[in-house]
Amino acid sequence: MSIEFEAAEALRRIALDESLKAYVLQHPPLYQAGLQAAMRFIGGETLGECVQSAKAINQQGHAVTIDFMGESTRDEAMAKQATQEFLEVVRAIAQQKLKASVSLDLSHIGMVIDPELAYNNAAVLAQSAEAAGLEMMISMEGTDRTTLILDIHQRLCEQFSNVGITLQAYLHRTPTDLPAVLKRPGKIRLVKGAYDVDKNLAYSRGAELDAAYRQMMESLIESDRPCSIATHDADMLNYANQFIQARQLPVRNVEFEMLKGVTAKRLDEMRQRGYSTRVYLPYGKEWHLYLCNRLAEHPPNLHRAMAKPFLRKIADFAAKGTGNTPE
Repeated sequence: MSIEFEAAEALRRIALDESLKAYVLQHPPLYQAGLQAAMRFIGGETLGECVQSAKAINQQGHAVTIDFMGESTRDEAMAKQATQEFLEVVRAIAQQKLKASVSLDLSHIGMVIDPELAYNNAAVLAQSAEAAGLEMMISMEGTDRTTLILDIHQRLCEQFSNVGITLQAYLHRTPTDLPAVLKRPGKIRLVKGAYDVDKNLAYSRGAELDAAYRQMMESLIESDRPCSIATHDADMLNYANQFIQARQLPVRNVEFEMLKGVTAKRLDEMRQRGYSTRVYLPYGKEWHLYLCNRLAEHPPNLHRAMAKPFLRKIADFAAKGTGNTPE
């Protein structure tokens, strides 16, 4: 087995290992090697760097959604700091006149500590974004948090019309969640789903998941509600285009969204077809989890995408076990 595939297997196991994240942040050689790889997928470590990256992407014809990376915050002061950083994101977008929205994880702004804390912080951000004429997108997290995230989103939608939500097509529950979410204001972002979950709760990647995604995508597009079709799947993109064209459906509320650094040409192709397009653009120093998830999704590309020292170190972590901070 190649080092790339060994690393991919390790990455799947350690993507949510918070002790390892702390180790990476505190280990300069590993941090720099990882950062070199991460820059392919992120807007930078600072908001200023992200703004410059956003400008470049806007010039290419794509909107962006900016996310200050972080999740599972367990300290109230840190949740407050994250909320303040997101307020700075809103201000930067408005001042720089970026074609952009704001994305966030509710656990980054306090949901793990206290759902009410996350709701209050999210309300502050939604109000600030609304005043600036901006959209705020809530990302989805692990399945143990799905219900809580949807509940907080519903509460926010009672006050604000600019708060969107992400739905994961691979969850068996999503077809039931979708009709309720369609009754709320705000954009709906449809993703396939990337978290490792119980097989009883979700489809594995393959024909069943593709069918579920197509069905929900059709429902969203036909609803004429603001929606973001977030996929890199070329077959799915072609299917969406054919579905829209065959039924002569309006596209004013449909956009296609992809991650920075992944299949950029496909997003260009969708823009050339006349669709609105958007790039998910995260930034910050907590790029470790994001990088692990991105690289684990495409094992054959690991060697090309990553610096060899980081790959070898991750492979070592896998051999030693990932339950504790590596020595």
